[in-house]
Amino acid sequence: MHAKKHNATKIERVVVSIGERAGMDKHLFVSAFETFKGELDICKEAVLEIVDEKVELECLDCAKTCIPPNLEYGVCAHCGSQKVRIVKGTQMQLLSLEMV
Repeated sequence: MHAKKHNATKIERVVVSIGERAGMDKHLFVSAFETFKGELDICKEAVLEIVDEKVELECLDCAKTCIPPNLEYGVCAHCGSQKVRIVKGTQMQLLSLEMV
């Protein structure tokens, strides 16, 4: 475990980002976190913080990026091109782990 490697005695805070297209049910994730932290003494008082990450598109025609309005993931907000790819908002990432 990362905490033991750093000689931590307690995990105080866990910060994760969850993309709006990550396919992750936040309520189930929180429930799983609460269950898990109860099983390890080092995590018993840990607080979970979730940062929502919006989808960001990159246009293959104009090379600009945008956060699409109204979940319109197929059109560039700058030039109207349909040649776009999602560059953010599809993953779940551990942003920080605060230990003492």
